[in-house]
Amino acid sequence: MKHSILDGTPADTFPTVEPTRPPGRTRIGDCMSLLQPSAGGTPIAVAVTPGTDFATVAALLSASRRGIVPVVTTDGTVTGVVAASDLLAAYAEEDPQQELLARDLMTAPVVTVTEGTSVTDAVALVAEHSLHHLPVVDADGRLIGLLSTHDLLDALRRDDEAIRTEALALALTPGSGVVPGSLHIRCERGLLSVRGRTRTRSDAAALCLQIARIDGLNTLADHLTWDLDDSKEARSP
Repeated sequence: MKHSILDGTPADTFPTVEPTRPPGRTRIGDCMSLLQPSAGGTPIAVAVTPGTDFATVAALLSASRRGIVPVVTTDGTVTGVVAASDLLAAYAEEDPQQELLARDLMTAPVVTVTEGTSVTDAVALVAEHSLHHLPVVDADGRLIGLLSTHDLLDALRRDDEAIRTEALALALTPGSGVVPGSLHIRCERGLLSVRGRTRTRSDAAALCLQIARIDGLNTLADHLTWDLDDSKEARSP
């Protein structure tokens, strides 16, 4: 029994496996069910206007349990966000006789995403700006929802499971040459690990090339083995 490139066979005797599409199969629009659709089917999100008073902002933050509340203009355009920490800081520092409004409390400009933003890019924004929530806006910058880090984690988990399921289907396709009982596939953060045995080396190569085309795959770790090396080098005298 021969082994694959990760087990010592020279790499130039086995096709290089590189994904043909960039990672990030899921878009924010695919997760819109997370954004609490209204009875009419249109996503909604709790928001305040720049003139909303401190007490109302605090009440909405407490009721929503989302950590931040977007601040929007009269046409729904996001102009800032107010976090619970902003309220606490203002409460500790400001004169209680002074009326504070959302415009005094908010952080601006605000980092937003659209329905077309990939979950991968959204995760990068969260990490870069140390965010816990991302307002989702339409093409005109109007608020349509609010995404949390928990929502992003759920989307990434579903992405990994979708990649694993697609790879498993390819491996179990009749004619793939895979010995079913030997197959073990797992996916984590876009890294797909494939272990198993095929009838021939060319079967293993063909399967790897098919799997590499899966949308959203970041890296393929091939640990396939085979019973018969039918490569040109093996047939040479």
